[in-house]
Amino acid sequence: MPKLPRANRSAWDAPYRATRYRVYLPTTTEDIRIGHPAPAVDAWMDEHASGTATVITACNPHSRQHSRAANRRAQCALLHLLHAMPHPMLPGRNLADAGDWPPEHSLIVAGLSRGEARRLAARFRQNAVVWLSRGSRARLLWVRR
Repeated sequence: MPKLPRANRSAWDAPYRATRYRVYLPTTTEDIRIGHPAPAVDAWMDEHASGTATVITACNPHSRQHSRAANRRAQCALLHLLHAMPHPMLPGRNLADAGDWPPEHSLIVAGLSRGEARRLAARFRQNAVVWLSRGSRARLLWVRR
């Protein structure tokens, strides 16, 4: 996996933290924040006997804005790959607090291992995913080390 220099990680940490990772659960909508618990997601993980969940997108690879058409194609490819896996998933949307970044379609996927999450995100040239472990606070899982 290519290395993301520490300086770049620091530069991207603030924008990732200033984003709401909205997930559309069967009975509610929850906005996930880095560093905060996500109780509705915990309940969803419980329903699926999963200890983990990952918020992932294929939009805007390497945090560079791409066209809506390119993002749509990439997100469809991600969805196609995930449909071949045995993991429950639901739609989401990543929303920058400042409104200076376009909303991104995303998915929340239960049961991916860290390695699976990193490999899948790396395939779509993502810098990081949001990692949730039941009962813990959401955190960034850097893909490009």
